[in-house]
Amino acid sequence: MRRKRTNWPGHATVPEAVQYLASVCDGAIKRDGHGFRSDHVAYGHWLAQLPQDEWGPEERQHGLTIVRTYSAQLRRAGFDPEQILRGSKPARASRKRSAPLQPGWASDPAGVAASRWWNGVRWTHHAA
Repeated sequence: MRRKRTNWPGHATVPEAVQYLASVCDGAIKRDGHGFRSDHVAYGHWLAQLPQDEWGPEERQHGLTIVRTYSAQLRRAGFDPEQILRGSKPARASRKRSAPLQPGWASDPAGVAASRWWNGVRWTHHAA
């Protein structure tokens, strides 16, 4: 049986980007430039916890607006906002391309949690 190659870990969806922003957000209480602005906090966190299959056209539109608004933050975390906004399909990781990836837990660069999961290309919303 032929084994399928995994998706390139750099691929991200709109819900994943919103989840990441929610995971580093503290409502601008301690640090600015991490997560949502005060006017997006409540809706951004609600949208992040909403399962992706429950996103309707309105939620998707708000998610795209969030990705556009916070593209600099997402880029610093290793996301590609342009790819997310295009909605392109994930590329498959070749053996050669995925060999140097070293996914694992590392100190959270945002300083919100003790550690955050690095998938080899970008930081994820998984924190410990």
